[in-house]
Parts: sequence; C-alpha cells; structure tokens
Amino acid sequence: MTIIYGGSFNPPTKAHFEIAKYIMEKFPSSEFYFLPTNNSYNKNDLKDFNLRVSMLKLMCEKLGGRAKVSEFEGELDKYYGTYYTLSHFKDPYFVMGADNLISIESWINYPKIVEDFKFIIIPRDGINVLEFINLKPHLKTNKDNFIILDEFSEINLSSSNYRETKDDNLLIEEVAKFIKENNLYKETEDVL
Repeated sequence: MTIIYGGSFNPPTKAHFEIAKYIMEKFPSSEFYFLPTNNSYNKNDLKDFNLRVSMLKLMCEKLGGRAKVSEFEGELDKYYGTYYTLSHFKDPYFVMGADNLISIESWINYPKIVEDFKFIIIPRDGINVLEFINLKPHLKTNKDNFIILDEFSEINLSSSNYRETKDDNLLIEEVAKFIKENNLYKETEDVL
C-alpha cells in the first residue's frame, strides 16, 4: 500500500504532521509520501514548490524518516490533476480531508478517479462522510474505495490559519524556523 498525502502544504502545519503520524501508525507496513502540488496549481499566494518541499522534508525528519516527499508534480509543466499523478504510483491510497471530498465532483477525471483509486478520508468541518458518500451515486457505487478514519480526532487548523495569523504555534518548530530564516509569509506579501 502506497499512501499519498497530497496538498499545497503552504505551509505544512501541525495538523498535517499529526495526520501523517496517525496514518503511519495505523498502516505500519505502508509507504508514505507527502505530495505537494506544483507551482501551476491555482491557489493564491502559493510559495515556490522547492520551498514547500524543503518544509515537508523537515517534517519527514521529525516523523522519524519513514515519510518521504514526492517531487513528482514539481517536474510537470502544469497541473494535470490528481488522477494523472496517482496513476504514476503503485497501489495508491490518496489521503484527503472530508472538506475536499465534498468538492470531488469538480475534480479532473471525475468520476473515473473514484472508480480507479482508493482514498483515506480524514474528518473535517463536522462532515458526516458516510452520509455524504451515500448521497452521491458515483461515490456510493464505489464506497469500497473509501477508508474513513472516523476515530481520528478532528484538528481544526489549516495552512490558511497560519497565513492569516502567522501563529508559530500552528507549526512544528523546524518549519517555523525555516519560515523565519527564509522570510516567508510576511505581512507585505499578503497584501499583494
């Protein structure tokens, strides 16, 4: 089993760290990769891919070295979507928050993505994942492709929380230090 935890990780937070730690403990024989989106991904104030990879590598070290960072998307000339990326991994299980599952119908190659791949869903925003899956025909038909980690305690913090508050308590110490050393997420940048 290859677990792919994709996202912008702009920056990676304690929530990302705790989710990765929990999933690696739950699936101890799996390979685990953080997969940052490339620079072409349509997101405001997205920091350079290499900076986000560096922050994730710091997180991997703190996780004991079992987690790795895939730089696959950084080699692409544009964003092709999750389906394209997952097709390059053996037996991938894609980690995502319940909030992202809500928008999966708008993803590139939907509904094929839920037919061909497996997902690990993390609770978020009080969303009843099973109820949502049962409401959507393509999701319901492919219900066996979803592992719902209901027992995981929901962590209500995100990268945007950090970008809005600049609160270092939302980050692991190593990432906070990297951000300061590289002058990232400054107030003046956010105005532009």
